[in-house]
Amino acid sequence: MSIMTAPQSHRVWITDPEPIEGAPGNLARSLVSLVPVTYPHVLVRIEYVIRDGERIEGPYGIRIQQAPDLEASAWQPLAATLIRDLPVTQLERAARLALSLGLRAPSGAPLTSGIRMVEMAPPPELIPERAAEMVRERHPDVNPDDGPGALRRWKRLIRLAEVQLEYAAAIAAGEKAPAAFVAEKRGVAPGTVRTWLHGAKQEGLEYKGGPDFSAVATSPVNED
Repeated sequence: MSIMTAPQSHRVWITDPEPIEGAPGNLARSLVSLVPVTYPHVLVRIEYVIRDGERIEGPYGIRIQQAPDLEASAWQPLAATLIRDLPVTQLERAARLALSLGLRAPSGAPLTSGIRMVEMAPPPELIPERAAEMVRERHPDVNPDDGPGALRRWKRLIRLAEVQLEYAAAIAAGEKAPAAFVAEKRGVAPGTVRTWLHGAKQEGLEYKGGPDFSAVATSPVNED
């Protein structure tokens, strides 16, 4: 298996869901703001609706503007060619992942202006350690020292957890085809990776990383 190099990731912030007054049902509005790794001077804001506190619907709006921490002297025109070239599909997929992680985060952590930065995936060098933590947390009954059968199951669960984390990291890095990216690194077919991702979901090994509250945005995006 090839070692995954550490890719850069989008910078992502989410706003806490805000109830939509007068809307039918239990609906709330949330904004995801991304500074794409390939366009560090651009901020892309994507609006979603959250139903019943967990179901993500949309997107219902996309706005492009200057990055919030960019000096005015460094501003660049957001020309039609830039808007045309932005990888909107990949950015929307990353935004949806970030929002799903934020919705799973524990409550009660400190926020600044309701805006928080999200860790979409651990750095590649920490994936083996995080995968082992996931397996121990969600399958505490599996002990690799209990015999050959237990060791085989442990190794399978570790592989599924690692693939799930590698897939999340590929999305965070803006890869156009994250399953194919992971497949190339592991020397397997993309279909094999998708099978492993399905297996990870069945085993309860979906990545549920939460917001990194130690890195709250220092220049919050103004609501307008």
